[in-house]
Parts: sequence; C-alpha cells; structure tokens
Amino acid sequence: MNRKQFEEYLLLYGTNMNEWPQEIRQAGLEALESSAELQAFYQDHDNFEKLLHTRRYEEPAGNFAQRIISVSSQQTQKDPFSLRSLIAGLIDEFHIPRPALALISLVMLLALTIGFTIGFTNPNGSSVLNNTEEPQLQAFLFDEGDVI
Repeated sequence: MNRKQFEEYLLLYGTNMNEWPQEIRQAGLEALESSAELQAFYQDHDNFEKLLHTRRYEEPAGNFAQRIISVSSQQTQKDPFSLRSLIAGLIDEFHIPRPALALISLVMLLALTIGFTIGFTNPNGSSVLNNTEEPQLQAFLFDEGDVI
C-alpha cells in the first residue's frame, strides 16, 4: 500500500485500524510499520480524532429563541422603493467611480437629446408608414364589398 492509499483509507475509515475492511487492514498495518512519515501522519490524525471526540455539545441558553426574536424585531425596516434609492444602491453595489458615473450621465443625456431631436424633426406627426398602411386597412375592412 502506498502513502496516498494509506492516507485515503485513514481519512475514510479512521484511526482505529480494527474497523478497516479486512482485505486492506493487514496492508495498512504493514505500511504504517514501515514508514516513519505515515506514522507521523497517523499520529496527527489520531490526535485530531481524539480532539473531536472530547468536544461536547453545548445546549443553548434557555432564552436563546427569545433573544433571536427580540433582535430581529429591532432591525430597521427597509425604506419604500424609490428610483433615487435604486440608483444609489446600484452605484454603491457596483462601486462606480465618479468619472465613469459622469461619463454614463453624459452619454445618457446625449442619447436623450438625439431622441428628442429626431422626434421633433417631423412637425406634422405623420410618418411615411401611415400613408402606406391606409389602403391595407381599407382592404381589411371591406371584404369583397361587405363592410365588416
């Protein structure tokens, strides 16, 4: 049995080699006797297992549940939703630096200006699509001369 196998079996079955499966127990004992490195690893693992077995479970105090309830009721309630708090939360969450925030604001302002400019360049409000859709609408409403 090599070192890696011994360590895996030791972690899997524990330091009590009598509890190891019978087919690997003898090979494990021989590997342990032949290697000082494995003996040191075995001793460390044995000390750790003993430490785990000496730890005892401590019951929580009698007022434990009441303390949890009182602390949870003292927590502050969230503010109602607002666009300002959403944007402030996003800036805080993603840590947007001031120069990048200024650049984002400038780009959004530019996009808004371009959108308004395009929207107000046609003052009468009609578009080319409205003129071409009118015959199709009449064809839809009049099916073979009958009004629908």
